[in-house]
Amino acid sequence: MSKPLVAAIVGIYGVVLVYFAFVCDLRSLHAVATVNGWWDDDAGGWSMRPGLLAVGALQAWLFWTLLRMPPLTAYRELRLALIAMAAGNTFLWTFRMELPEPVDALLEVFLAAAIAILLPRVFTEPDRAVRNMLVAFGLVGFLLSPPLAIVFVVWFGLVLLLQFGDGRWSASTLLVGLLALGTHVLGQVVPMPPGFLVEGDPDWAAYEVLLEASVVADALWMTLTARELTEPGLLSTAATPHRSRSLVPGPAFPAAG
Repeated sequence: MSKPLVAAIVGIYGVVLVYFAFVCDLRSLHAVATVNGWWDDDAGGWSMRPGLLAVGALQAWLFWTLLRMPPLTAYRELRLALIAMAAGNTFLWTFRMELPEPVDALLEVFLAAAIAILLPRVFTEPDRAVRNMLVAFGLVGFLLSPPLAIVFVVWFGLVLLLQFGDGRWSASTLLVGLLALGTHVLGQVVPMPPGFLVEGDPDWAAYEVLLEASVVADALWMTLTARELTEPGLLSTAATPHRSRSLVPGPAFPAAG
């Protein structure tokens, strides 16, 4: 899709998002920011507006990345699984809910297993035993969360660590990955508020925004990972010398040698 058209789509989405935030229509803001077709009748709390704006900003970035995805050549199966999982957990969530439960469950298990098995294979530095351990952690973490969500957190952290040292992923992808990991860690630390969500309850509102941010940050990390995933041999080390090893920008004017 052409860049001007994608910019127009994302721009319209951003205008609608800001409009509902400006007029303090939290129910509509929730529906637009999450893009899952659910109009929260009890949305409230002081944290909802800035929190949902942040979720909407991540969602806009997700739209841009998906609509500007380059041709999937290297690691095609893995990249398709990452994109499908990201889309299915965000703006295609409403369509998923229309599927029979067994079909939806099988689809999610298939995509999760594909990611858990194929993603460790793209890293060449760790030995086979480490990659097999990652596969095991990924299968348990994806398929047995939330009861064993901590396993997913460990798997996610290990994958990010490998991405940092790999050189194929940009600083923005790594930062989004750290943001997603942070939301998962907070989800393990911050207890769920008691009772049901009620209008104006800031505790429930903050917790709900955390859950929404975790889903969208995960999806954005998956799409960015898929976008920048290439064969190691296709990289020009002269053009991108270990660009993802540090998030600290280099000097603007390198000293002459």
